[in-house]
Amino acid sequence: MDKELADKWSAAVDSLMNMHHTKRKHFALMVLHLAKCYTDSEHHKAVVLISDDDALMTFSAGADDMEAAEMVQIAHEIMGAVNMADAPPKEMFN
Repeated sequence: MDKELADKWSAAVDSLMNMHHTKRKHFALMVLHLAKCYTDSEHHKAVVLISDDDALMTFSAGADDMEAAEMVQIAHEIMGAVNMADAPPKEMFN
């Protein structure tokens, strides 16, 4: 690991140690599942979306571009259904 990346990693670890324990546990679970995507990409795939103000970054692990696009499409459909489940009836027709 080069010096710049090592410094960023160290700063990130320091930030994680200052996080509330429930948030830190959530992060740890996410990292464990993400690691499986790198070590067993036949069975585990992930797409990570990071919004940074006006930019959207995507990272995929264990998935090629087509698989990542399919995963994002499925996630979009699921999130739409979840959001509409609690919406007033008139919103479901918009």
